[in-house]
Amino acid sequence: MLKEKEKVVNNFLAIVDVFVAWVAFNLSMCMHYGEVSPIPKKDSIILHFLILLIWFVLSKLFRLNELYRSRPYSVLMVNVVFMTLLGSAILVLAEFTFGLNFIGLEAIAKFAALVIILEVILKISIYAYLKNARTKGLNTRTVLIVGDITAKSFIEKLVVHKEWGYRIVGVIGDEELKSLYGDKVPFLPLDSDIDVILAERTIDEVIYMQQKARMEDIMSILTSCSEVGVVFRMSSPFFNVLSNKTHLHYFDTTPLLTISNTPIDYLALKAKAIFDFTMSFFAIVILSPVYLCIALLIKLSSKGPIFFKQKRVGLRGRKYWVYKFRTMVTNAEDLMAELAEFNEMDGPTFKMTRDPRITNIGHFLRKTSLDELPQFFNVLMGDMSIVGPRPPVPSEVKEYERWQLRRLSMKPGITCIWQVSSSRNSISFDDWMKMDLEYIDNWSLSLDFVIILKTIRTMVRADGK
Repeated sequence: MLKEKEKVVNNFLAIVDVFVAWVAFNLSMCMHYGEVSPIPKKDSIILHFLILLIWFVLSKLFRLNELYRSRPYSVLMVNVVFMTLLGSAILVLAEFTFGLNFIGLEAIAKFAALVIILEVILKISIYAYLKNARTKGLNTRTVLIVGDITAKSFIEKLVVHKEWGYRIVGVIGDEELKSLYGDKVPFLPLDSDIDVILAERTIDEVIYMQQKARMEDIMSILTSCSEVGVVFRMSSPFFNVLSNKTHLHYFDTTPLLTISNTPIDYLALKAKAIFDFTMSFFAIVILSPVYLCIALLIKLSSKGPIFFKQKRVGLRGRKYWVYKFRTMVTNAEDLMAELAEFNEMDGPTFKMTRDPRITNIGHFLRKTSLDELPQFFNVLMGDMSIVGPRPPVPSEVKEYERWQLRRLSMKPGITCIWQVSSSRNSISFDDWMKMDLEYIDNWSLSLDFVIILKTIRTMVRADGK
């Protein structure tokens, strides 16, 4: 019943997307030509019909008609932009294919801009309303979590993001997990009977998150959920690999499931490389006044060079020089040993909240991430990417555990998931490494675009280190 209602809502929202496109089309005609119908009535009807087909299909393809509880606004905006650009391109192609009266590229551009503006306003308004309602306890879903310590970050997200509308009514977990969240969510004994819990409590979803998943446990819980119509969800690190990097490879007539460790989409990777080169070139040209201003401030505020260069480890262990604006005193490396006892990170990296080596202007540059700007030259030279795991120094890599070395399988980046994370200042070294591997496992051009948007937000808010 709930599934049927969800389909009705999704179809209705897809129709709303079509209506928005229609409104944008007619407004763009008025703006460009000064009248609603500058083209023959027959062609206008066909164009409206084409918009209906294109936007209805694309709304479903990009899943903009689905109300994801945990979908961030940035992903929403990216999908709206991509859907509109693709839809507009298809519309232009259809005009030539069907021999319709061409309305002009400028009119199409105005149409696309209006669709993006109206869709973003509409989607954000709907999502903001629903998030506000869920924060107040409305439209919530009750969940039972069966997991071990690997469920830590997931539970934290559900506790923090009340706007998602997930209410944890019970956790069947070990003592390690209970010691972390026993005061925030209710815990149940490890030997709890799932059938009894589902019969006595109102449970919408059961979520299974075990590092060493046992098939008999999974099948037992899945059967229990299926019998009473409760949604069953399961998390596994293996899914990240299966979802993006698997394909069947045939040796003669023998099919083998092949799993790659890194992104394998050749065209997408080439597009990323082209974007990196183009974006870095324009960034250097456009931001050249900012470069000069920062260089002058560094020179006036402290003695020493403007730039700081350091040997870093790049793609598959390749070493190169990374460039930054200098934010520390010139003998910062020599003072490292004296400050080792104040290190706030639990791994081979060094981090100190009030590092005395940082200059006055250096604090500002780090808070706004402006010290990273010279790395656009590293991107231009091909040693780095705009988005990717942060480049480590050789001494850090020597202390890596074997599983952590996989973060070197993609070009290092100026920004990354860790850098735009709200908890980056308190995150453990292992979790940082896992975030980088998660980025590699789930990499896509749209993910890069989302991280870039979040990086800009971090810079504007001065949330940097």
